[in-house]
Amino acid sequence: MPPTMNDHLCPSEASQQLRCSRAKIESQSKAISSNRQLLDVLDAFPGFVLVLNHTRQIVFANQSFLGFLGATSLSEVLGKKPGDALACEHAVHSVLGCGTTVFCSTCGAAKATPLLHQPENGDAQECRIRQEGSGKSFDFRVQTAPFPGGDESLHLFFLTDISHEKRRRALERIFFHDVANIATGMVGMSRTLCEKELDAEKEKQFKTVLHRYTHRLADEVEAQSALAAAENNDLHVQAAPCESLALLDEVAAFYNNGGNNQTCRVEIAADAVATAFFTDPRLLHRILINMTKNGVEASPPEGVVRLGCEQAENDLEFWVHNQSCMPEKVQLQIFQRSFSTKGAGRGLGTYSIKLLGERYLKGRVSFTSSSEQGTTFRFRCPRNIETPLP
Repeated sequence: MPPTMNDHLCPSEASQQLRCSRAKIESQSKAISSNRQLLDVLDAFPGFVLVLNHTRQIVFANQSFLGFLGATSLSEVLGKKPGDALACEHAVHSVLGCGTTVFCSTCGAAKATPLLHQPENGDAQECRIRQEGSGKSFDFRVQTAPFPGGDESLHLFFLTDISHEKRRRALERIFFHDVANIATGMVGMSRTLCEKELDAEKEKQFKTVLHRYTHRLADEVEAQSALAAAENNDLHVQAAPCESLALLDEVAAFYNNGGNNQTCRVEIAADAVATAFFTDPRLLHRILINMTKNGVEASPPEGVVRLGCEQAENDLEFWVHNQSCMPEKVQLQIFQRSFSTKGAGRGLGTYSIKLLGERYLKGRVSFTSSSEQGTTFRFRCPRNIETPLP
């Protein structure tokens, strides 16, 4: 039997599908407003503070939260649930809204909801939200606590924006781990070239590998520069003529020509189409590199990652396939900025694929994953970007 909407409800929502009436919400909000001293403290709080009722609807929001949303009064968010107010991309596409989609089962805001715990036990979780429309991604630390006003059906809901903290940790991981490993390899190679007598063939091999290390180092730096510019809306699309098979050849060569520490092989599908089109080759190359990197990291030793390109009506669709299957929990979070299966401080690769591909190249990123078919990431892009995009 196919899953229904109810199958996707987080535990706290299973018995709380109905929302309170507007009259009930306004009554609860009015009762809270009588505790003016407490509300003044919450308004002065630099982070975001909400008061939620038993159906997780907002009955109070402090000025920091309203300002973040660009709201001029409490009435604009009154009765909404946190994800609805924040325009979570999953909540806005659900009839029942925040807390009722399959993605909500992994959301820290849902896990931290007070209804999952005894009233005296607050809980802290992390929540990642991508906004519908703006495409902006946020990381929040969520803390809940009983509302100190005597009404046990109300709870405080604290949101702390930790996006910059997550971004900093990811960059530290990249530059202090990934880049450091490349630099260590370069130092070893250059020392050997300087200190040892090598025959001509051996010297040529060492120089070739050293060149590949420098190429990888430059690629890591360029990748982070492009991502930072994209997040700050400072990235400019520079469209130029491209050729699909040539781009795939470049990506395969990058992973197959050594210096990348992977044992699997990257191949181009025999039926990959060779066609001319017009887009930003630098950004598309970055997207394909990250799609392939995801496949390489997921593949077992001696595995094969295949790249391809096919016609899709008036568009082109690039794809990268590997033989592994992602767990459902991973699939639900794969494009979130700070989520990674590779440990703390990672998680920018698939996020950047979606950011660059959809916001800047106006394409569509998707994936499928199953134990029978493996995992395939796809990027469908227009054949022609006519005007530069901000």
